[in-house]
Amino acid sequence: MSTSSNNSQSEWPSFYPDNILLPPEDATDTCGTLFRLTIASPPENVCFQSTHEEQPERYKKFLKKPKLLPNVYATSFFDTYEAAEHMKRVFPSILGNKYIAKGNVIPMIGKMKKTSGPNHYSVWIRNNTSIHTSFSVKVK
Repeated sequence: MSTSSNNSQSEWPSFYPDNILLPPEDATDTCGTLFRLTIASPPENVCFQSTHEEQPERYKKFLKKPKLLPNVYATSFFDTYEAAEHMKRVFPSILGNKYIAKGNVIPMIGKMKKTSGPNHYSVWIRNNTSIHTSFSVKVK
Protein backbone atom coordinates (compact mmCIF):
# COMPACT_ATOMS: atom_id res chain seq x y z
CA MET A 1 0.00 0.00 0.00
CA SER A 2 1.30 3.45 -0.81
CA THR A 3 2.16 5.83 2.00
CA SER A 4 0.24 8.61 0.32
CA SER A 5 -2.87 8.54 -1.78
CA ASN A 6 -2.08 11.54 -3.96
CA ASN A 7 1.62 12.29 -3.67
CA SER A 8 4.98 10.66 -4.21
CA GLN A 9 6.40 8.75 -1.27
CA SER A 10 9.54 10.90 -1.21
CA GLU A 11 7.67 13.96 -0.01
CA TRP A 12 6.54 12.15 3.18
CA PRO A 13 8.73 10.85 6.02
CA SER A 14 10.45 7.54 5.38
CA PHE A 15 9.31 6.14 8.75
CA TYR A 16 5.68 5.95 7.57
CA PRO A 17 4.76 2.25 7.57
CA ASP A 18 3.71 0.65 4.29
CA ASN A 19 0.63 -1.01 5.81
CA ILE A 20 -1.13 2.27 6.79
CA LEU A 21 -2.39 4.90 4.37
CA LEU A 22 -0.64 8.10 5.46
CA PRO A 23 -1.76 10.77 5.50
CA PRO A 24 -5.29 9.40 5.84
CA GLU A 25 -7.65 9.94 2.92
CA ASP A 26 -9.95 12.12 5.05
CA ALA A 27 -7.13 14.50 6.04
CA THR A 28 -7.30 17.94 4.43
CA ASP A 29 -4.62 20.39 3.35
CA THR A 30 -3.03 22.25 6.23
CA CYS A 31 -4.51 25.70 6.55
CA GLY A 32 -5.00 28.27 9.28
CA THR A 33 -3.59 29.22 12.67
CA LEU A 34 -2.38 26.45 14.97
CA PHE A 35 -0.58 26.21 18.30
CA ARG A 36 2.18 23.75 19.20
CA LEU A 37 3.90 22.98 22.48
CA THR A 38 7.63 23.36 21.79
CA ILE A 39 10.86 22.66 23.63
CA ALA A 40 12.61 25.77 22.31
CA SER A 41 12.00 29.48 21.90
CA PRO A 42 12.19 30.34 19.09
CA PRO A 43 10.90 27.01 17.82
CA GLU A 44 13.37 24.73 16.03
CA ASN A 45 12.71 21.99 13.51
CA VAL A 46 13.02 19.33 16.25
CA CYS A 47 10.00 20.91 17.99
CA PHE A 48 7.77 19.56 15.20
CA GLN A 49 8.59 15.87 15.38
CA SER A 50 5.78 13.36 15.08
CA THR A 51 4.63 11.36 18.10
CA HIS A 52 6.42 8.37 16.54
CA GLU A 53 9.72 10.27 16.49
CA GLU A 54 9.29 11.55 20.06
CA GLN A 55 8.03 8.24 21.46
CA PRO A 56 8.93 5.34 19.10
CA GLU A 57 7.02 2.76 21.18
CA ARG A 58 3.81 4.82 21.38
CA TYR A 59 2.18 2.92 18.51
CA LYS A 60 1.86 -0.13 20.80
CA LYS A 61 -0.78 1.73 22.81
CA PHE A 62 -2.98 1.84 19.70
CA LEU A 63 -2.61 -1.71 18.38
CA LYS A 64 -6.10 -2.53 19.68
CA LYS A 65 -7.42 0.75 18.22
CA PRO A 66 -6.15 0.60 14.62
CA LYS A 67 -8.38 3.51 13.63
CA LEU A 68 -6.20 5.79 15.82
CA LEU A 69 -2.84 4.38 14.72
CA PRO A 70 -2.28 6.93 11.89
CA ASN A 71 -2.24 9.70 14.53
CA VAL A 72 0.98 8.31 16.01
CA TYR A 73 2.78 9.28 12.80
CA ALA A 74 1.49 12.86 12.95
CA THR A 75 2.44 15.93 14.99
CA SER A 76 -0.03 17.27 17.57
CA PHE A 77 -1.35 20.81 17.35
CA PHE A 78 -4.18 22.80 18.94
CA ASP A 79 -6.50 25.34 17.39
CA THR A 80 -6.51 27.71 20.39
CA TYR A 81 -3.91 29.04 22.80
CA GLU A 82 -6.19 28.06 25.68
CA ALA A 83 -6.29 24.41 24.58
CA ALA A 84 -2.48 24.24 24.50
CA GLU A 85 -2.29 25.96 27.88
CA HIS A 86 -4.82 23.48 29.29
CA MET A 87 -2.62 20.53 28.20
CA LYS A 88 0.32 22.07 30.04
CA ARG A 89 -1.79 22.25 33.21
CA VAL A 90 -3.17 18.71 32.85
CA PHE A 91 0.29 17.16 32.31
CA PRO A 92 2.68 19.46 34.20
CA SER A 93 5.46 16.89 34.63
CA ILE A 94 5.62 16.21 30.88
CA LEU A 95 4.47 19.47 29.28
CA GLY A 96 4.81 22.11 32.00
CA ASN A 97 8.15 23.48 30.78
CA LYS A 98 7.15 23.69 27.13
CA TYR A 99 6.49 26.91 25.25
CA ILE A 100 3.32 27.64 23.32
CA ALA A 101 4.15 28.56 19.74
CA LYS A 102 1.68 30.06 17.29
CA GLY A 103 1.90 29.79 13.55
CA ASN A 104 0.04 29.79 10.29
CA VAL A 105 0.12 26.66 8.16
CA ILE A 106 -0.41 26.53 4.42
CA PRO A 107 -1.21 23.57 2.14
CA MET A 108 2.45 22.90 1.22
CA ILE A 109 3.14 21.96 4.88
CA GLY A 110 1.07 18.78 4.76
CA LYS A 111 -2.29 17.34 5.72
CA MET A 112 -4.36 17.77 8.87
CA LYS A 113 -7.28 16.18 10.64
CA LYS A 114 -9.21 17.01 13.81
CA THR A 115 -8.49 14.20 16.29
CA SER A 116 -8.54 13.47 20.02
CA GLY A 117 -10.95 16.13 21.21
CA PRO A 118 -12.51 19.39 20.09
CA ASN A 119 -9.30 21.47 19.84
CA HIS A 120 -6.67 18.91 18.81
CA TYR A 121 -5.34 18.36 15.31
CA SER A 122 -3.01 15.72 13.96
CA VAL A 123 -0.79 17.07 11.20
CA TRP A 124 1.21 14.91 8.78
CA ILE A 125 4.13 17.14 7.80
CA ARG A 126 5.83 16.79 4.43
CA ASN A 127 9.62 16.50 4.26
CA ASN A 128 11.72 19.67 4.03
CA THR A 129 8.98 22.17 4.89
CA SER A 130 10.90 24.13 7.56
CA ILE A 131 7.60 24.43 9.43
CA HIS A 132 9.42 25.86 12.44
CA THR A 133 10.01 29.12 10.56
CA SER A 134 6.25 29.69 10.45
CA PHE A 135 5.91 29.60 14.26
CA SER A 136 6.90 31.90 17.09
CA VAL A 137 6.39 31.58 20.83
CA LYS A 138 3.16 33.24 21.89
CA VAL A 139 3.13 35.37 25.00
CA LYS A 140 -0.40 35.89 26.19
